[in-house]
Formats: sequence, C-alpha cells, structure tokens
Amino acid sequence: MSQKPVIVVVTATGAQGRSVCEAFRASGCWRVRALTRDASGPVARRYADEGIEVVQANFENKEDLIRAFRGALLAFGCTIPPWHQAYSNTLSEYDQGVLQVDAAKVAGVALFFWSTLPYVGPEFGGLGGVELYDSKAKINDYIVSVGLPAVFIGTPAFIDNVMSWPLIRRSNDGMSLETWNHVVGEENPVAFLWVEHDLGPAVLALASHFCDSGIPFSQNPLNHTLQPLASWRGSWGAVSRCIGQLTGISTSHTVMPNVNERWNPDLTKAFIYQNTHGLYPHEEFPPRLLIDLRVKFGTLEEYVQQKVVPFFPENVNV
Repeated sequence: MSQKPVIVVVTATGAQGRSVCEAFRASGCWRVRALTRDASGPVARRYADEGIEVVQANFENKEDLIRAFRGALLAFGCTIPPWHQAYSNTLSEYDQGVLQVDAAKVAGVALFFWSTLPYVGPEFGGLGGVELYDSKAKINDYIVSVGLPAVFIGTPAFIDNVMSWPLIRRSNDGMSLETWNHVVGEENPVAFLWVEHDLGPAVLALASHFCDSGIPFSQNPLNHTLQPLASWRGSWGAVSRCIGQLTGISTSHTVMPNVNERWNPDLTKAFIYQNTHGLYPHEEFPPRLLIDLRVKFGTLEEYVQQKVVPFFPENVNV
C-alpha cells in the first residue's frame, strides 16, 4: 500500500491551523504533521490521540522548520503578529514568512498554501501602511521570486471571533445580549470567513485539484494566484440581528472606535482599511471556483445556530 502524502501545518493549534489539520485528517487521504510551539498543550494532545503527527518547533528557527518540513508534499503557512498577546514572537510577520518559505524550499515542499491579506501600502488613507496586512502580502511576491509553487489564500474577517474573542456578552442583568465590533460601520459590507467550517475544506479542495490535475504544480493555472476566501458577505449589524432572532434574546449592537488597548494600534488601522475600502470588495462569495470544487460553505444562520445559540439555551425560539 502506498504511503499517504504529508501536509505540514504551521501554527497548527491556532484557528486556521486547526481547520486545515481537521479537514486533511478527516479526508483519510493525507498524513497531517502539526507544528506547534508546545506539544504538551491540549490541542496538540488531542491531535496525537487522533493520529496526527505533532512536532514541536521554534517558528523563528530555520533549521527547526527545515526538519519539520522534510518529506512533506504540501505546507500551510501562517504568521502571527509579534504583538499578539498569546505569543512571544520576536520576528516581524514578514521575517516569519520568509523563514517558512525558505525552509519549505530547502526541504523540497512541492506546494505551499500561504494565508495572506491585501496590500494596503503607505499612501492609503494617511495610515502609513498596515503592517498586519502588508507584511503578509509582501510574502506573496517573495514566494514568486524564489519559484516555490503556491496558492495565496486571501482571508477576510473571521466570524469565529464572535465567540473566541468574544464579541458578545449578556447585559441588563442577563436579560439582553450586547454584540460589538471594532471601527467598521454596523451596516458596511463585510466579507466573513467561518474559519473552523470552511478554511480547511477549501485548502483541501485546492490541494486535491493540484494533485489530480496530472500536470506539474508549477504549470497549474492556479499556481501563484490569489484566492480570496469568504463564506458570505454581510455586515456586523446582520450578525447581531441573526443572533437576536435565533436566540430569542433582545440584542443590541455597538461599534467600538478602536482596538488599541485590547490588541494593538496596527489592528485598528487594519479595521480602518476594512471600513473605508473593504476586503475583496469586488469578489463573489462564496467563491465560484471552490463551489465548483464541491466545497460546502457554511452560512451565518448555521454559524449562529451551532456556535452561539448553545450558550443561551434557555431563550431559544423553538
């Protein structure tokens, strides 16, 4: 029996990494190698119980990454802002990305999936650039320059943050709910990705397309293309109204002016860009390409029913 091909997933215990690991594991066709800073953590231990190979690695050490990438056909790369409160990174996101790409190239990875964002640049809106976005976008160009076959997965707002940040709480002595978002106007169009539900299956579908095409990855028409990925386009106001409708609880919504104290001013700048320009404003979501590749995208109603309603069961409309 032939051995299953390997996909390496960087930051495998984060939201994006978990989605990719689960989709490839569940397919039964891939051996998943999950890279993590802490192999003793709860997600890493669950991976090991599920038969996923768990590798502890320093994501800022090239030799660690080369060893982790050895023998893999595919890799999924993702970087984390140095200011992220859950990590102690010292490298910029651009330098993290270069390290991952260089390691993948040396290790012989055949196809690299890169989680990216739009390039804003220093001139837009007087912001002086948005490092959170620009550093990831610059890696797209770096990947092309070194000749590593790749697909650039353009991510938008994560609906998962409603519960993970969270962006919802009880108010009025528990009788009401309050939802909020940062900077972006309540009814402004927003591209949302349900990361847990849709990111992994989308990457899996693209991987299958490359592997089944019968042509070298470097010659595939999707090589070095940007694939914006969102489950739907809506608004934060629509999210709040859907929560109120499906929980049966009166729900109000607030737009917070910034996120400086909770996270970092660069994230506020990212939200300003979202508010004034939008993410992938001219793209159709969910993407036709991925629908044609048989990815079943989740909806706002499904997200709220599955992920929000269980936290407020006493008020659910039946």
